[in-house]
Amino acid sequence: MRSHPLFFILPFLFSIISQFIIGQDYPENIKEFSPLIKRVYSFSKLDFITSEGEFNEAICTLVIPDLKENSPPFIAIYYRRENSRWFTESLYRKRLRFSFKEGVVKLDQSNFWDWFEVEEIKIVVIY
Repeated sequence: MRSHPLFFILPFLFSIISQFIIGQDYPENIKEFSPLIKRVYSFSKLDFITSEGEFNEAICTLVIPDLKENSPPFIAIYYRRENSRWFTESLYRKRLRFSFKEGVVKLDQSNFWDWFEVEEIKIVVIY
């Protein structure tokens, strides 16, 4: 017994059309923040290594007075070794550890695991 060709085509078309009608749109969960502010903190080896040869933890605290607690910032850390290009933490690790409260961002020192081999560090904060 032979089936009509529309028997196979109609269910396929119905499934495609239903996706357009019942899309995954959640307008109540979306909040748009504008304008965004981008800050770039640049540190040379003289800034993040103390005279005793230890890591300077002062670069882990960033004071941003207009940072709001209900809008978490996006933070990225970029590194550059001698005679090298810039690279980011996300190449080696899945998450950046930080906390923020009342206009202060506190980065965890474990984010700077390779600090003794790095020439420059840039911390980018978008909020």
